[in-house]
Amino acid sequence: YNMKILALFGVVIAFVSAIDLEHKDCGSTAKIVKVFSDDCSEAVCKLHKGSSYSMQISFIPAGEVKALKASLAGVIAGVELPFPLPEPDGCKALVKGSCPISEGTEVTFKEALKVEPSYPALKVTSRWRLGTPDQDKFLCVDIPVIIVS
Repeated sequence: YNMKILALFGVVIAFVSAIDLEHKDCGSTAKIVKVFSDDCSEAVCKLHKGSSYSMQISFIPAGEVKALKASLAGVIAGVELPFPLPEPDGCKALVKGSCPISEGTEVTFKEALKVEPSYPALKVTSRWRLGTPDQDKFLCVDIPVIIVS
């Protein structure tokens, strides 16, 4: 009986816990609060070819933000290779908050990405950027990931 309760508790925790991902600020003017994913089970996410993954970044801008442009690049040997995002309008990709964003207000950006079967299996840095009309690197986060078969 106790084992069933523990097993059920573990399943419930698994469904409500998003994993904090390893990340590095790459020149943001906004304050990064949290980088996380519901689709990863480790701090360095293993992305399986043919699957889709969502990344979420919570941040606080230092000033008012009226528009955001989202971009993603894979960084391999110091070279940025751009990846198209399904929703490049960063304001439309906010799941907490909306544009315009007031200074000091925490918001969360979420973007989903499909890992194509043709991608090579390797460890790569995914560089997520949100730019404003005034600043290209309003938000810049490097997240290491491993693409696996």
